[in-house]
Amino acid sequence: MSTGKVQRIILFDIVRGAAIIGVIFYHFVFDLRLLEFIETDISNHLGWFIFARVLSGSFLVLSGVGLVFAHHGGMRWRAFFKRFFVIGIAALGITLVTFLTYKEIFVYFGILHAIAIFSLMALPFLRAPLWLLSAVILFVLSLPMFIRNPIFNEKIFSWIGLWDTPPMTGDLVPIFPAFGLVLVGVLAARILLKYNLVGWLASFSPVGAWVKFLVKAGRWSLIIFLIHQPILLGILTPIAMVVNTRVKTEQSELSKQEAFYGACFGNCIETGGAANYCASYCQCSLEQVEQGDLWAVINSPLLDKEQSEAVVSILNLCVAMSGK
Repeated sequence: MSTGKVQRIILFDIVRGAAIIGVIFYHFVFDLRLLEFIETDISNHLGWFIFARVLSGSFLVLSGVGLVFAHHGGMRWRAFFKRFFVIGIAALGITLVTFLTYKEIFVYFGILHAIAIFSLMALPFLRAPLWLLSAVILFVLSLPMFIRNPIFNEKIFSWIGLWDTPPMTGDLVPIFPAFGLVLVGVLAARILLKYNLVGWLASFSPVGAWVKFLVKAGRWSLIIFLIHQPILLGILTPIAMVVNTRVKTEQSELSKQEAFYGACFGNCIETGGAANYCASYCQCSLEQVEQGDLWAVINSPLLDKEQSEAVVSILNLCVAMSGK
């Protein structure tokens, strides 16, 4: 490989920035479902599944590209392990937080865990022959299509990736096939360097506010990844508490109305009333109770004179209106 510092390629920052914005959008919709704002379960929706895999795949490929560009002139071990420990600590933090908040689906081998471990695993391929690298990529990407076993359904083995039923977790990026995407990034970067295509790719430099925004987001993607969920949940959870309380109150009111109407209709039928008459009579009674806010009166075991007169007035009115 050639030596010297590789010119920064803005296109990669743009892709990384677009990917992190996509992650924020995905988690925003996920949180809306989690907090019961919407009914769509995106974890079981094919389109959202593909979207999530494209996002995680982008980060994996770019991590492989970055690994080659960072060390193409010789391993910079201090920089490598600094990055490794930063990502590793962040990954462990995510595991701890998700275990404390969502124990049943806590993240034990998510995208950050994978990037940290896969960076170590990819080191031999920074210098390996391209034909060998290509063969390993093919092997890692294709093996899950041929080998599946229930033993890998267990969390202790699921990070390998050869399960037949995915385990319950908030995020899982297993070796097979995800490590193959990191190696795809390694292969792509090595080809760019080998055939002197880096300068040509670096010359792609679009301008505009959105470009600057995506570049900035791409360069701060790790920080954004770590803080975006606490921010989203911090905003949405209080709103959900208010909205859900209102919805439950409305549902309670609806259940109360249904119970009143059902009891009234049943009693009316039992006393010989016709179905049409009973439906009209009970609907009228419900409307009068609602308009007069007489629920406390209806549910009271003892009525005073004024309350009794109000109930009798409703009965007489609804009997007259129902045509009996």
